[in-house]
Amino acid sequence: MIPCLAVAFSLTSCYDTMDDKASIDAQYEKASSATVSLGSVTAVDFQTITASASVGNHQEIIEEGVQISTNNDFSTNVTSLPNDTIDASFEVEKGGLTELTTYYVRAYAVTKTAGTIVSDVQSVTTPKAPIFPIDGMYIATEWDYNQDTGEWDNGGQYEMAVTFDESDPTIVNITNIWDGGMTIQGQYDAAKGIVLVPNMQVIYVHAKYGDVWIRGVNSAVTAYTSAVQFKFTALGGKMESTPMGAICAAGSFGYFYVTMEHQ
Repeated sequence: MIPCLAVAFSLTSCYDTMDDKASIDAQYEKASSATVSLGSVTAVDFQTITASASVGNHQEIIEEGVQISTNNDFSTNVTSLPNDTIDASFEVEKGGLTELTTYYVRAYAVTKTAGTIVSDVQSVTTPKAPIFPIDGMYIATEWDYNQDTGEWDNGGQYEMAVTFDESDPTIVNITNIWDGGMTIQGQYDAAKGIVLVPNMQVIYVHAKYGDVWIRGVNSAVTAYTSAVQFKFTALGGKMESTPMGAICAAGSFGYFYVTMEHQ
């Protein structure tokens, strides 16, 4: 009888532990109180959408964000856009999308004890991309080279203008690069969408150091190149330069490039 009693005692102890539901129920109730809902979804332009969302009991959430897919069941082509922090409400933006395409959007939250929960799904269709001529006003974003990190940092935005030269329709004037108020010229190859800008054109006049010129550099910022190129894309009116330096007789003010969006 002694061996049987030992087995019975062991089984009873094990059963008592499994049957203690108080902690399990508490965890379940805690996790199930977390909620996630999707707010508005908007196509900002032909390649960008924004989505707002909110979560309930966000203390129980370890990641929150929005998922985008071209499939309504999110079986493939899913892009997750996590929010940087855990907030009760948040908004995310996704660029680089395709015109005239329907995207399905849902909010998600990763909880501490109940895995990932998702919201209802909304759809949004991007509009047709506009076609722009090269001339006109642009909003330029400057990207400055950080020599400490080797990265390109956002240096701010300013307006730039592109106009055809009156004497030669293959020459374009680019005004206010580096936010310096000056005009430089380049040869425009319409078939390739390339504006080739010769080096050593004045982009700024410094009160102490005098003329500041541009000079092309390679993408690794290890050597100078023969010119600066601006690549124009009519679809959406985008333009981007190759890297360049802002130099003067005394040395260099650093290196930068610009991305431009037609207005």
